[in-house]
Amino acid sequence: MSGAVSIAAALGAMALFVLVVMSAGVLLLRAADAADMPASAAWALGLFATAAGIYVLVFSFQLLAASAFGIWAALVLAFSVLFRPAVRGARGAELVGLLLCAVATLFWCAELAAVPQALAREGVLKTWLDQFIHGAAISQFGDPRAAGRQAMELADTPMPIYHYMSYMVPAAFAWPLDLPGLPLATSLWAPVGFFTLCASVYTLGAALAGAPGGLAALAALTVLPDPGTYGLHNRAFGYYWYVLAVPGASYGVGVVLLSLAFLHRWARARGARPLLGGAGLLVASAFIRVHLFLLALPAWLASAVLLAPWSARRKLALTVAGGAAFALFVAGYYRLYPEAVHALPEFLDITHHQHYPIAYQPPTTMVGGLLLIFPASLGAFVILYPLSVLLLHRARGLRAIDLVPLAFLFWYLLLMLSAPVPSHGDATELTQRPFVLVYAVIAIWTAAGFARWVALQGGLRVRRVWVSLLALAALALGGALLYTVPDARWLEVHQAAQGMPQAARFLRSQSRPGDVLAVEGLSLERVYTDAAVQLVSLSGVPAYLSRPFIHGARQTVLERHAALAVVAGAPDAATALERLRRLGIQWYVVVSPGRVWDAERLQMVVDHTGPRWDALRQRAAFVQGSVAVYSSDRHGKH
Repeated sequence: MSGAVSIAAALGAMALFVLVVMSAGVLLLRAADAADMPASAAWALGLFATAAGIYVLVFSFQLLAASAFGIWAALVLAFSVLFRPAVRGARGAELVGLLLCAVATLFWCAELAAVPQALAREGVLKTWLDQFIHGAAISQFGDPRAAGRQAMELADTPMPIYHYMSYMVPAAFAWPLDLPGLPLATSLWAPVGFFTLCASVYTLGAALAGAPGGLAALAALTVLPDPGTYGLHNRAFGYYWYVLAVPGASYGVGVVLLSLAFLHRWARARGARPLLGGAGLLVASAFIRVHLFLLALPAWLASAVLLAPWSARRKLALTVAGGAAFALFVAGYYRLYPEAVHALPEFLDITHHQHYPIAYQPPTTMVGGLLLIFPASLGAFVILYPLSVLLLHRARGLRAIDLVPLAFLFWYLLLMLSAPVPSHGDATELTQRPFVLVYAVIAIWTAAGFARWVALQGGLRVRRVWVSLLALAALALGGALLYTVPDARWLEVHQAAQGMPQAARFLRSQSRPGDVLAVEGLSLERVYTDAAVQLVSLSGVPAYLSRPFIHGARQTVLERHAALAVVAGAPDAATALERLRRLGIQWYVVVSPGRVWDAERLQMVVDHTGPRWDALRQRAAFVQGSVAVYSSDRHGKH
């Protein structure tokens, strides 16, 4: 749907990928003593294992992601032949679950997948600007043009510490399909992540309440409106928006949910292998989405302790002990880093005062603001979750597994109370980001709880069950119709500089592995997406400098910014190009303002001038619209 490859190439590549992922999943389910788990579990487990395998190979041996995937595929297929795991036929409900996962993915991701076509055709990016940043990161691991240049946005400097694992999935396609980062981000990374999230949702729901529970959980997280669109209308807590705007969250939530499914299996059957499988997935979440790992780790460990047989009569004491240990950790952290600032006050201010319109009066106290986070982030589940617990309690009594959502709520509260402001200054980084995991856990336990209650009442054939479900559905539908509002973030549109997509295609077609690009006039201010990172994402060519404010290597950034300023101020083209050659920059891009205000004529005029040393852009290797591309190759590569 990106328009970047033929349907035959896309189908062939995905068929091979699915074969490897499902084979890995089947092998690992057998190794975890969980071969009877549904096909959705095989997909999710295989996907996370494949991402982890590529990640380890890429960072250990400096391989391209495609080469790492080839090694991983060979190992998986060899073990499949060697051990020949017995593959049972998928039950009908499992196939329905997988089909519904695919339908939900198509519904939520089709428009996003077609974004590169609109950008190429109209010069308009019909999605969030962060996709340029994700695309650049994907090319960093998969594009031969970037091989050996380390950080994609600051070439020849070490990559910053980051949770890169989910990028390995789309990066494996970059070289075989000859694709830059943006179409891989919008048309592969995001849809595969959402599908995998759906598969994990179905798996956990089915573990809690059988196939009906899996289908109910899937509906809760793909059909029901999210809290950002009704009730308090706080858009900071839009679940669908967040897992698509930041697709790494889909992978992160998915891997934690799958680890909970393994934890549930351990609680029922005991044995070390399911527990180790869940623990391994929990560790993997740190390399996929560290924001979620910081919540998932204590909540998962607390859940494991509560599910252990020896804790049956010590739950309150263990909870208090865990809270005390966390308090000591937090106190030690702020003592070790006395300059650290608590994120809570700024987080509450941003959440309640900077996401208008909202349907409530912003609170005036910190306690009130903190308490409002839960109805704002959970929406109707603030009522539905306790109702499902009450029904289960009356039907069969509560069990330890029913306390898992409370563990996540408790640790989310502690995380909001204790998290510091990160070095880049975003107070919502460790406070708002984890809400998607809490929302998913509460939604799944609620849906599975209702499904289990229905089963305990005798199934859907019992009249009181139908009456109860119809009443609940009517309330939900009425509430959705009455309160649901459109979220303006889905309408986000950004006009690219005229000629930017064409210039990126030129750079991609003419560049060689090892080439570096630079853009004139980058700002040192807080600019989240600039022309440089857009070109990196669209071409796969590393940047000498992009988004200067974001990088930790401040001295290097300032030196490179100054060096580019010297190039921009050169007296003539020959001097400028010679300076570029000395800096090791093969491509120099100048983006003119496009349209500027002419004070004398009192009107907007077109301004397509070149750099100071070539105002008419006569020395450019490529010119279109606002963009001019210069080559520093003295041999006339073009």
